[in-house]
Amino acid sequence: MQTRLVALVLLMAFFHPFATLAQTPLPPTQPATTAPIAPAAATPSALDLQALNFYLQQKDQASADAELRRLRAQFPTWVPPADPSKLSITQPATEIDTIYRQIAAGQLAQARTTIAATQAEYSAWVAPADMMRLLETAEGQVRLDAALDAGNADEALQITSKTDGLLRCDRVNNAWRIAKAQEAKQAPDAAVMTYTGIVNSCTNFPDIAATLEKSDTVTSDAVLGALFDTARSRFPDKSDALAALQAKLLAGRGVNPAQTAIQATASGPSGNHDHKGVIVRPRARPVQGSAADTNPVQPSAKSKTAAKDSAIASSDSGQKGSVDPGQCLAATQGAASAQSHYQRAWCAYNRDRPLEALAEFKSAEPSLVGTQRRDARFGIVLSYLKMNMTEEASRLAATTDLTHQQRVEAESSILTQRGVQAYKQRSYSKSIGYFDALEQLTGRLPIDLAMLRGYAYLNSGNKGKAHQIFLDLNNQLATDETRAGVNASK
Repeated sequence: MQTRLVALVLLMAFFHPFATLAQTPLPPTQPATTAPIAPAAATPSALDLQALNFYLQQKDQASADAELRRLRAQFPTWVPPADPSKLSITQPATEIDTIYRQIAAGQLAQARTTIAATQAEYSAWVAPADMMRLLETAEGQVRLDAALDAGNADEALQITSKTDGLLRCDRVNNAWRIAKAQEAKQAPDAAVMTYTGIVNSCTNFPDIAATLEKSDTVTSDAVLGALFDTARSRFPDKSDALAALQAKLLAGRGVNPAQTAIQATASGPSGNHDHKGVIVRPRARPVQGSAADTNPVQPSAKSKTAAKDSAIASSDSGQKGSVDPGQCLAATQGAASAQSHYQRAWCAYNRDRPLEALAEFKSAEPSLVGTQRRDARFGIVLSYLKMNMTEEASRLAATTDLTHQQRVEAESSILTQRGVQAYKQRSYSKSIGYFDALEQLTGRLPIDLAMLRGYAYLNSGNKGKAHQIFLDLNNQLATDETRAGVNASK
């Protein structure tokens, strides 16, 4: 008891270093009536909470309760969290991913609410600029869609001028819809300007070809020819395809391109327009896991957690490099080139921000070529997997020419997630099949998944097979988990 009192005295002296000076005479001051009085703080500062956090860390509940009562008396309007241990946490964790998921699902009002609640709970946290940019772009897209659905081209243009990113090349459909709205309002010159901006700026050739075809309804022969000349100068390797498309459009006008020389009004791109590939708004929703399995014979909570971690984890993609992800994200803020977005995507992925990574990969991928384009698609697969969007990842992986290592990484995570999900759904035979395929693919099965496969056999009625699995695992490395499996399968 004496030791505890001494420790408490030392602790209070540490947090109140001026307490020992209370009897020291103070120099004369101004009259009390002229001294400013500082307003009382509404909430305790980090320094005020140090003693409480110390008691909580020491698991001294009685002292923690007493300190909490003192803080409530000092700060009467302050409402502490239900779990006081959260007071030592100054930055959110799961809330950030929740916000990104809400934005991806189009739950924009909910995202705003979550941001406000997170800021209220973590006073030192400021929503990152890239998160707010993503949210504002998504909100702008909603307003733009509404204006275009109503056929209001002027309002649509006002919205795009106030919201960065809506008229960039990864959202080329917005520009197409605006041009159609302009055409419908009998403003063909404005529509031509919109189409010209696309042809001058965007780098995805299928989008350029589609733009040229759409411009056919508002361009003269000369203007159409100028647009094709611009496209040819930017895509010299596509000259045959462009010639065929131009001949088709001219034939539709009753013009024989072999006999008619079309004067070009522009010999090349009319300017180096910035076409930042700003984050797109993914419409896919993350796959929601089913409720935890309630079968009487279950793996322990520790095994389930480990299996879940394996289900959402992907091995090193080989793209991490030596750049700190946080510094990289700061350096690539507002990036304009596909290369910058590609780099930013990997940094966001390695920062465990898969939704942002997914958007950046999708933005960069159409403008990349060769191995970088393949690697960007691989990054999209990994981002889907980090969000547990297994089927989306599987479909893209199946249509991408991945390297052998990338294929093994992707398929391993896909099989893992499917195996865990099948177990949760009590489809034990399917779960066993997925884990068997994973073992065949990689040559081994992580112990947490091997334990889950053992419980799948046990729950499907094959107690002998389950017992052999648990026994083998226990012989390799005996733990409380393996011993519990052995006992459960006897």
